[in-house]
Amino acid sequence: MPATAKRESHVIISPHFDDGVFSCGGTAHQLTAAGHAVTIMTIMGGLYDGDLPDSAILKDLHDRWAAGDSPLRQRQLEDEGASQLIGVEYMHVPLPDCVYRAAGNTALYPSEESLFADVHPADFAPRLLQGIQIPGLETADRVYLPLGVGHHVDHQIARDWGMTQVRDIPDRTAVRFFVEFPYSKADRSTELALSAVDLALEPADVILSEADMRAKIKAIARYRSQISTFWSSLEAMETDVRRAFADPHTGAYVERYWKIAI
Repeated sequence: MPATAKRESHVIISPHFDDGVFSCGGTAHQLTAAGHAVTIMTIMGGLYDGDLPDSAILKDLHDRWAAGDSPLRQRQLEDEGASQLIGVEYMHVPLPDCVYRAAGNTALYPSEESLFADVHPADFAPRLLQGIQIPGLETADRVYLPLGVGHHVDHQIARDWGMTQVRDIPDRTAVRFFVEFPYSKADRSTELALSAVDLALEPADVILSEADMRAKIKAIARYRSQISTFWSSLEAMETDVRRAFADPHTGAYVERYWKIAI
């Protein structure tokens, strides 16, 4: 970075350990390579202490993750490794993923379908997040929030909390909504998410270099517990990522963002 250039501060709000890197990893690498500061704040980044909720989805996920006796700690370590690879700082808010949240002994989100429905009225996560702030919000040059593509409950919660956080910042052009991958591959998923946000938004895409894409792919590969959920192999993941982030018109690699229209 030239001596006269300003070192910018960027904060990415990631619902889960992998969302920030999966969706914004190329941008994050581009920024850190230019000397800027980037922090990925994972909202559902806590461990779980106690008896696990009895649900089919949790058992299925633990089988898929194959992450040993402490799967959430393993996921934290994966995120730390991915973050270090692209040069970003990381923060883990101590809230558990929705599949661990329960009312008494009853899982609030017991099935695959429930993960993509409305937020359960007994879910305590939105209330607990009210006491947490985005770090350095007043001085951040840019804040990235999930758009809610896919309608996952944790993405809805993280988006809505983030929107309350940035509501009163002086420069609303500093806010970006990122399109969540791989949910963005589903037909009309982005359009549906845009319709759920009560703001006028316009595209603010970031073009990536080959170096940015290579760093993003290497970082995604660090989330070994998640590879089997979405891909048959690391090679299949790279092929899919390159295809998904290639602009169909120009062929350039692009991460999709939306900004508030002024």
